[in-house]
Amino acid sequence: MDRCVTFLRLFVSSFSFLLILHFASADAFGAGLCCQLAGGVEENVNGAYAPGAHELTAVLEWSFSDMDKLMQGTRETSASDVAAQGRYMTIPTHMEMTRYTLSLAYGITPRLKVIASIPYVRNTMDMDMVMTDGMGMQMLEPMSMEPVSGLGDVTLTALYRVYTNRRIRPNAALTLGLGVKTPTGSYTKKDPAEGTPTGFVHAHMQPGTGSWDPIVSLAYTRLMNPWLLGADVNYQVATRNDEGYKFGDTFTSDLSAKYGVLPFLNLTGQLTYLHSGRATDDMGRYTNLTSVFDDPANTGEDSLWAAPGFEFVPLYNAGLTFKAQLPLWQRVNGTQLVSTYRLVTAVYYTF
Repeated sequence: MDRCVTFLRLFVSSFSFLLILHFASADAFGAGLCCQLAGGVEENVNGAYAPGAHELTAVLEWSFSDMDKLMQGTRETSASDVAAQGRYMTIPTHMEMTRYTLSLAYGITPRLKVIASIPYVRNTMDMDMVMTDGMGMQMLEPMSMEPVSGLGDVTLTALYRVYTNRRIRPNAALTLGLGVKTPTGSYTKKDPAEGTPTGFVHAHMQPGTGSWDPIVSLAYTRLMNPWLLGADVNYQVATRNDEGYKFGDTFTSDLSAKYGVLPFLNLTGQLTYLHSGRATDDMGRYTNLTSVFDDPANTGEDSLWAAPGFEFVPLYNAGLTFKAQLPLWQRVNGTQLVSTYRLVTAVYYTF
């Protein structure tokens, strides 16, 4: 509840500020997608338009993921059912993941842009401990972990526009992205109550991964006023950190659409397929086979997501975006706690 209140306050204050700018700057009103993209189609940085040549765009994004559903394969299950299987003594029941990301993008040339994304993460988790009473009956005892927070892994990306259908005000473009996720976040935070050999907090709750991960992406954008359509693919190769843990590779594919309904308002929609590979722990430093969350067999998934949202553009160079990501289908390896929804909002400004 506190997270929702914080989000509402942030959203209302940001929206109010931009609304004031909208009515205080009549000469700078947006004019639908056609005029917002006066130079033609543009790439995106966390949902905001990437900068033009010699421009700098700053994006502040907040995201919140709520996870309170246990699944085995494609089937929903419960903590009591997992406990009855007799394999695990610790079962996660609720997790919240909050992320604040500052992204800075600079247009070196009309075709080349560079981006640095700096995240701060905060994760919390509740779980049930399987206990046995004097009569030999199983009981589930609720408990909560201490929050885990800190600087996450910084991502550096270069976007290069390899194709446009015309030199002046193109309405179709193909963009290649190359980047790397750097190991700037802590990946060895400990909890005295942890059952892993090292006392490390669950690998997927750590602020960072401890690995250098190459990223490649390809995006196609088409402007058909009042529509802006897009399709992109993204692949991240996970490497092993020096503690022997390797997250699974991830692949995402997106179809997106943006529709200009008012001079200052766009409706957005996105359909995303996500594949995440199974993690491995060669040294066993993060592994506890009596805990659902600490068993590498319970990692990796395939899922399909829908994300309705909107973009408020009070000025040509500033705006606010919001989307709610909702799962349409999920399939997991083993037993996992999965997301029921994810909220994302961002404020951006181009200098």
